[in-house]
Amino acid sequence: MHGLADQASAISATGVSLPYEVRVNPYLEVSHEECEMWARDMGMLRTDPPLSEGVWKPDRFRMIAVPELAAKIAPDAKEADLVLINQALVWIFAYDDYFTSAYKKSHDRQGGWEYARRLCTFIHTDPGHPVPEPVDAVERGLADLWPRLAQGRSIRWRRDFSRAIHDFVTGAALELENICDDRMPDLIDFIGLRRRTFAGGTGACFAAMATGAEIPEALRETEVVTSLLDAFIDVMALGNEAVSYDMEINDEGEINNLLLVLRDIFGGGLDQAHKMATGLIEDRVRHFDHSVEVKLPRLSAEVSLSPSEVEQMKVWVRGAQSYLSGLYDWYDNTPRYRGDFHSA
Repeated sequence: MHGLADQASAISATGVSLPYEVRVNPYLEVSHEECEMWARDMGMLRTDPPLSEGVWKPDRFRMIAVPELAAKIAPDAKEADLVLINQALVWIFAYDDYFTSAYKKSHDRQGGWEYARRLCTFIHTDPGHPVPEPVDAVERGLADLWPRLAQGRSIRWRRDFSRAIHDFVTGAALELENICDDRMPDLIDFIGLRRRTFAGGTGACFAAMATGAEIPEALRETEVVTSLLDAFIDVMALGNEAVSYDMEINDEGEINNLLLVLRDIFGGGLDQAHKMATGLIEDRVRHFDHSVEVKLPRLSAEVSLSPSEVEQMKVWVRGAQSYLSGLYDWYDNTPRYRGDFHSA
């Protein structure tokens, strides 16, 4: 099942070119300073043992290039919102790395579920809801971050973001189930799981933060917008599969990876699996664009969307496009998924 590791060096990027402009937020340098300061204050940075994958040496942390990621996915965000997006991304990486180190590598199924369920109690649609006393850097980070992220946001935004984090946190435990059972998910199962474990639902919320525009309520529960959001998340999440393959398979012992799933289903080598993954991503990009260009205008007319709501939807879409282009540019440039990161 795991005989692809020797071919991993052949994969270095997504192989997908997105039709959206890459722009960089002008507050990048401010975000740089705030990002590292916050991570240090939360206890995520150390220079002395014990070090885990969720507690980084400062040089290793800088190699992830979180400020660059935030500045590229949210080029229009105001300074305060960019800082919050930056800190949220730091927290997402911290949880991902910590859970892998503490539970996936040791196949600690029970411990992983206990940790995930406890962590979910730190985020609630009511940011004033009482939370447990944090006992580590990941818990401390979420307890500090969520009330500031939620302040001034709509009820819908808070509900969507908290749901996305719950899915992300428990999704890691579902991946752990597959690892413990040595069970590779089938393609349909994998796509649903990856939407959760990528924290994909936060993307729509970050696009709203960056642009100041949310998807109009009249459209939110429609099939068109649900399908558009699924495609948006899939483009985000599936693009990660090729660039993270080496790290996940060789360093983490992961089996929840699209290339492995495609290889297991269709046979062939890693190159063929990569081409198929690229084709899937390109299909999802086309679906996203078709929804934006054809389905949304038609739906907006059918529900008699007001001119201001039409403009709001257009602004959010531009934010989503910037999110995707910025993310893919970061995929191609971050050292996080290269060997030099793991030897640092």
